[in-house]
Amino acid sequence: MRRSLKDQLRQLYGFSCGYCGVTEGDTGAELTIDHFQPVVHGGSDLIENLVYCCHACNSYKGDYWNPGAEQRLLHPRNDELSLHLTETEMYQLRGLTATGSFHIAQLHLNRAPLIAYRHRQGQQQLLRQEVQDMRKRQERLAEEIEQLWNLLETQYPQQDL
Repeated sequence: MRRSLKDQLRQLYGFSCGYCGVTEGDTGAELTIDHFQPVVHGGSDLIENLVYCCHACNSYKGDYWNPGAEQRLLHPRNDELSLHLTETEMYQLRGLTATGSFHIAQLHLNRAPLIAYRHRQGQQQLLRQEVQDMRKRQERLAEEIEQLWNLLETQYPQQDL
């Protein structure tokens, strides 16, 4: 496969697995390329048929191909995943449809390392949000302090504060 095509896929998928979401940075390497419609089933090398994905998801998917069936895999760029699956409070994926449940089972998307990964991602997101909230609060407090100093200076202009 041409390097330029792989680089285009990497960017298209945000340098992360189209199926489970792990990033190159988390794996320490570039990921693989899956033919969504496998070559053995007539799939092409067109970018629309390629999915940038981790080795594990690529292995679990294998040459599976059953288009149009209720039990089919979801294409990460063509299917609206949120209609088929959701994440629980315990960072597990749960199918909202039969297709979503099949997709999760076929790709083993609730394997222990992925649950731990989603948990870490969730905790990082919570910490980022907390930092943003604290920065906003700090800005508001700085504004209040400035307003109070201005009030003091106008109320007591002759005194050293």
